[in-house]
Amino acid sequence: MTKRKKITVLIISAVALLSAVILSLFFLLPEKYPTDGITIKDTLPDGGGKEATVIILGGQSNASGASLDEYLQKNVTPEKYGEYERGFDNVYINYVSGPKTSDEFVKCGVCQGELDGGFGPELGIADELNELYPDRTFFIIKCAFGGSNLYDQWLSPRSFGKTGSLYKSFASFVNASLEYLESKNYNLKIEAMCWMQGESDALSVDNAEDYAKHLKNLIKDVREEFCDYASDDGIAFVDAYIAANPVYWVHYALVNEAKRTVAELSDMNTVIDTVALGLTCSEEPPENPDLAHYDSLSELKLGATFAEEAIKFFDR
Repeated sequence: MTKRKKITVLIISAVALLSAVILSLFFLLPEKYPTDGITIKDTLPDGGGKEATVIILGGQSNASGASLDEYLQKNVTPEKYGEYERGFDNVYINYVSGPKTSDEFVKCGVCQGELDGGFGPELGIADELNELYPDRTFFIIKCAFGGSNLYDQWLSPRSFGKTGSLYKSFASFVNASLEYLESKNYNLKIEAMCWMQGESDALSVDNAEDYAKHLKNLIKDVREEFCDYASDDGIAFVDAYIAANPVYWVHYALVNEAKRTVAELSDMNTVIDTVALGLTCSEEPPENPDLAHYDSLSELKLGATFAEEAIKFFDR
């Protein structure tokens, strides 16, 4: 390696490290999220045996919700924003968005993200589901944490390491939510889990190279953990590429290749090419764009595409 190349590599590594430090200031993971004794407030009416479809949503900040509502308001019609603000009558969500929790199932709508005034893919998911299936009941169970990684915090039991604290919290939260819905007499079927994560793992070549192994194990463990509620064909896993941003996510190409490889292992797996989809992280706020997180319309489109991909597995 030439001296010039060495200097370039050192600069890129330093930028990546600095980016990781800066991002960690915005997303401080809770020291401990309760893994048992979770209580869901009883706010839903009795389901009376009604069939209901469950979508699980997990990952880090582009899943937990760092796209800003103030720009969404400017980019959609007042009528459409009013619909988002009121929430969807047939799509409910119980969420853990980093330190923010709903503690109950509420109508899926705006500002259910981790950042103040933020939203995640859930809004686009709900909009698409409501548009295509207005007479069907949906529950989104979202558990996502900004700045989190797969190699440690989301590490699942099958990876033969110390099971990650966030995986434990995720499993407990989802199970508590499912048990509550069951107690309200809904006939539940989990159709899909949507996963938007990998940026933190892209900061290190070693973690990026291990991503496929850990992701494959995560998918197997998720399907085993929630098998009692799975649809007849099983739980689809809908993944998404991270942004092609080498300034922040130095090894994004390795992580995205891992996602593609894992998606090809099963016809119940799929991955969204967010790069080809044209999702952007470069426009908002206009004076100082947040390059780590999707712009409002891109986040909305990410959610809608998650729903479109999940729907392909409905009633197969």
